[in-house]
Amino acid sequence: MFFPKLSRRKIEDYYSNRKNFYADYRSNYEKISEDCQQRCVYCDISVAEHGGDEMHLDHFRPQEHFDELSTHPYNLHLSCPKCNGLKTSDWPCSKEDGALTFIGKIGYIDRFERHIDEFLKVEDTGHITALAGPVEYMIKKMHLNRSSRVNIRRKRLIEHRKTRTLEGILRLTQSLTTAEVEGRLTKEQALERRKQIDALLLSYSQL
Repeated sequence: MFFPKLSRRKIEDYYSNRKNFYADYRSNYEKISEDCQQRCVYCDISVAEHGGDEMHLDHFRPQEHFDELSTHPYNLHLSCPKCNGLKTSDWPCSKEDGALTFIGKIGYIDRFERHIDEFLKVEDTGHITALAGPVEYMIKKMHLNRSSRVNIRRKRLIEHRKTRTLEGILRLTQSLTTAEVEGRLTKEQALERRKQIDALLLSYSQL
């Protein structure tokens, strides 16, 4: 539901017809967007939740410090405008190519290198809680718990619960119908099953 594991396609898939990277890094926007599963790699808002508007391509290692990576697709991550603007050229770690992206609790997690579930969790309130690494730094730097994003995460959780509840209602209804047709239930048992279904319907209506 939140922060899916990401992976890159083969580097050759980003080449231009001349077998090199495009001079305009935005030429690979669609492919990079797909790599990032059409979500901001930082706050996890999807393109659809962003109103369908095109997002930005963030230079994960800022081009101000890593000019040689300015057009390299592997250094481009999908980001909502807000997160991209807040991160800007911030890079508190080593400016050496290939150096660690975070040290202790400072820096940024490369979603294509590490599974972020190891470092954070999304609470039932929609807030992100840091578990390890530089997540607290990222939360503060990019305001990852700003109200708009918290509300979107909470809405996802509610929709997920609604879907699971509805699936449970359908399973119980089908099971009850089959059992009644086959004569495997007494009237009392059938009544009890119907009460369970009614309780689930009430729960669903209150989500």
